[in-house]
Amino acid sequence: MEAIKNGAPNILRNIRGSNSLDNYKDKKKDPTIDLLDLERDFTALTVRNENPFPIEVFPKTSQEVLFEAHDKYQFSIDYLGAGFLSAMSASIGVTYKVEVKKGWLEKCNLFMVIVGRPGDAKSHALEFCFKPIHIRENELFYKYERDLKDYEDSLESEQNKVSKPFLERFLINDATPEALVKAHSNNKRGLCIYMDELHGWIKNFNRYNNSGEEQTYLTFWSGKGITVDRVSSKSIRLEDPFIGVVGSTQISVLKEFAKGGRSENGFLDRLLFVFPELQKNLKWNTNKVNEIVLQNYFTTISNLIDLQFDENNESHIIPIEEEAKKYLFHWQNSRPENHLFEYERSIEVKLQQYVIRFALIIQLLFHASENATDREVQLFAIKRGIKLFDYFYFNAIKVRDETIKKNYYESLSELQKTILDDLPTNKSFATAEGIKIACKKLNGKPRVSERQFKTYLKDRKLFKKVAHGIYEKLL
Repeated sequence: MEAIKNGAPNILRNIRGSNSLDNYKDKKKDPTIDLLDLERDFTALTVRNENPFPIEVFPKTSQEVLFEAHDKYQFSIDYLGAGFLSAMSASIGVTYKVEVKKGWLEKCNLFMVIVGRPGDAKSHALEFCFKPIHIRENELFYKYERDLKDYEDSLESEQNKVSKPFLERFLINDATPEALVKAHSNNKRGLCIYMDELHGWIKNFNRYNNSGEEQTYLTFWSGKGITVDRVSSKSIRLEDPFIGVVGSTQISVLKEFAKGGRSENGFLDRLLFVFPELQKNLKWNTNKVNEIVLQNYFTTISNLIDLQFDENNESHIIPIEEEAKKYLFHWQNSRPENHLFEYERSIEVKLQQYVIRFALIIQLLFHASENATDREVQLFAIKRGIKLFDYFYFNAIKVRDETIKKNYYESLSELQKTILDDLPTNKSFATAEGIKIACKKLNGKPRVSERQFKTYLKDRKLFKKVAHGIYEKLL
């Protein structure tokens, strides 16, 4: 396993947190001021974000990379943090699983959706996070070309026959189940669907007359065995699939993710949404990234990629240490049982399962960067997994609110939408002011009657009554 090099960006050079195991165990903290902690505090105070990504779940070396990319490229910390998790998940694959209890195994595949406006550098942030994997895939492609040449040469000779090579990979863009299963059958550790725009992935689910792709992805998420019947060739069976998903989407198309029953069948709740506050416009600059910090990130991902199966070419099955299991089960048993909306319960259940996946990623990340054990999931990893639960739960509710709002807006008539858009935004208005706007004349006739508008004002999905005769728009 490659060692992490010493060094850091200028703002962190003088006083850095220790990269020893004491860094993440529950021990008394060193009173020394840590500049990474100061950087986190500064970001929390200066970046408007009601639900900031919990950067502290990562080891110090990973935090340095995150802040370096944020400082030099201005990428959202939320996008970077989620990109890190996805890249680490894709690197680990199915080489490790957690045994929660007898018969209950969890992998660490994630279905991650980066949400933002056009121009928020969503794709650029993911590209940065996955750069080490792209580099490794380039090396594997060059090897594949050499092996293919040797194979083709061997066909012309009766001696030294060699097997036909296959392309080793970690990422895939063609997300059809058949393409996935075919590629996965040659890449046993798993694959991650990596797409700039996940809207296309969702739209393609029923491209072949309700072909059941959505159900296939539900199976992939659960990691259960699956068989795909191919028309042009033999069927393929995956006994132990590992499929992750990562990509971006725009706020304006979030409602597409909830269509087709996906908000009711649990599909939407299996997606991890990254949905920060509105980002500032990126400003071009000539700042260069600290190469040592960048190399540390590349080394960490390489160490995860180099994790091997066990001696039987199967996944390492590791337990949760007893103290950590008690902590996890107590946390889960203490969660609310009653929810105001049914979808809150569904989100809760799916994200509880993700806590274990997060914890496995974090445990192996500390193993790759700071020589923590890879023989069990420890308490520090469980606690960090729960912090990520809180972050993604907030975003899941935010997405639900957004999709419900968008869907209800779409259900309005064109006249209702027009009047709603004409009414004041981000400030209250009096009934008389609303009547004047809504009932303005078109072709000599008012658009709606005063009575009709007052009835419209009673719609509590659209308007909030803040005082007698005073209203605010909710959409």
